Amino acid sequence: MKITRRQFVASSSAALLSARPLGGQAAPPAAAMDALAAAIPLAASDPDRPIYHFRPPANWNNDPNGTIFYRGWHHLFYQLNPSAPRGGNQHWGHARSRDLVNWEHLPIALWPLTDRGERAIFSGGAIPGPDKRPKIFYTSIGHPSPEQWIALPQDDDLLRWDRPASNPVIAIGIHGTTDVAQWRDPFLFVEGGQTYMVLGGNLNNGRGGGGCVLLYRATTSDLTKWSYLGVIFRYRDLRIYNVECPNLFRLGDKWVLLMSPQQPCEYFIGQLDLTRYQFVPETHGILDAGTSYASNISVDDRGRTIQWLWGRTNTPPEKGWNGCMTLPRLLSIGNDGFLRQLPPGEFESLRGAAISEPGFDLTPGEPVVLRRVQGDALELRAEVVVGGAADVAFDLRRSTEGKAGVTVRISRTGLLTVGTAQIQVSRALERYSLRIFLDKRVVEVYINDGEAAVFGTVDAGADHIGVAITAQAATGRGVGRGTVPPGGGAPGRGGAPATAGGRAGTANANARVESLTAWPMKAAQFSLEHFHL
Repeated sequence: MKITRRQFVASSSAALLSARPLGGQAAPPAAAMDALAAAIPLAASDPDRPIYHFRPPANWNNDPNGTIFYRGWHHLFYQLNPSAPRGGNQHWGHARSRDLVNWEHLPIALWPLTDRGERAIFSGGAIPGPDKRPKIFYTSIGHPSPEQWIALPQDDDLLRWDRPASNPVIAIGIHGTTDVAQWRDPFLFVEGGQTYMVLGGNLNNGRGGGGCVLLYRATTSDLTKWSYLGVIFRYRDLRIYNVECPNLFRLGDKWVLLMSPQQPCEYFIGQLDLTRYQFVPETHGILDAGTSYASNISVDDRGRTIQWLWGRTNTPPEKGWNGCMTLPRLLSIGNDGFLRQLPPGEFESLRGAAISEPGFDLTPGEPVVLRRVQGDALELRAEVVVGGAADVAFDLRRSTEGKAGVTVRISRTGLLTVGTAQIQVSRALERYSLRIFLDKRVVEVYINDGEAAVFGTVDAGADHIGVAITAQAATGRGVGRGTVPPGGGAPGRGGAPATAGGRAGTANANARVESLTAWPMKAAQFSLEHFHL
């Protein structure tokens, strides 16, 4: 059912004004809910807004927070500025999903309690308490130093939260003589019947080379008292001045540490020694070389470890929105000891009718335009043989003049490029397997069954919906880029691009698309039915 901006604001305001405090926790401030509701029509009118990546009702979002599976629902809290499509004014937005694809937007969960000194609600995590209900922990900003606060649910839908007067549960003084700067972003886990928390910080007065992860243990079953155990990881790199959003969790028989160090997110896989309070890394990699940031983790009722990431979109403010989440990613560890990331199978429910192309060769410099594959919301799967070419490139949201909204490129040396982001994968493979999710302004690429994943942005006109594939000749090998192979007669001669469905020429430097299937993607559901109380 369509609803006008005036109707939505009126109904939201009326519901908020009629709401009653519960358990000492008032309903979300009317001004915040009204501002968010008022921005919805503008955000919804942007034809470039993603349709199946999670996004808030409108305005700004960043880090995923408090991700947890509870009573059949995936709950996603997230950093939200309800008042504008820019950072700052941090609240916690809230949504839930049965299937990771379709979502119900819920009322703002947490907002700054200004009468208690708060001016912002920074990131944090959630964990079940003794009563099995989730408890939220977050960094409270506005005090002389950051504080770690607890919030307790007042209902099983996790709509209302009480923040006891006993907060904070951890203050900066717990570290004694250790001076910790940039201290924030709690993440919790249970091991050996004990509940632990990690926080990011800096041990070098906020300067480079002092990034660290600190460990704490709950000393009471209600998780309101904690002891400081020590620094379990130090990032001794002068480029790293802080570790944001550390996530530490079991995955198989290993421990994984994720972090956001003001550059592309990174991961370490190794062992956690809870007798010496040390994390010992064995392998290290880039989590996502693109524009994603600030991870969080949940585990569902099927035992799947699900990673959540903020997808930075850098959307112009006049669009009324800025930011989304990457697709949820299922994590595992490969036989080589490195992390694997894959989208959940639930997103196949959004696929339209499959379009399959037979294998075809690629002549260097001559784009193969996929005439039957067009759109701004697609999933593509391709098996690519780079052979003697320098690389094979997919131009997405391509204009009729040949300008791409974004290019995805795999080189014969195993360098994956998405826009300007690059990450190294296995070198000199016979073929590379690509999965590309195009969603209006954003793109997400997975290669070789999750060996790497990259999120990026797309800049294209509304009518730019073409897809083309091009091989580039290696230096000194075969024909050069933009030239016609000797012998003539090949499609693309004289500047006309080749089309899929046949051989593009004989002098093709051995580059070839072995198989390609594409699906138009339908929009996920983002319900506003429960957005107001």
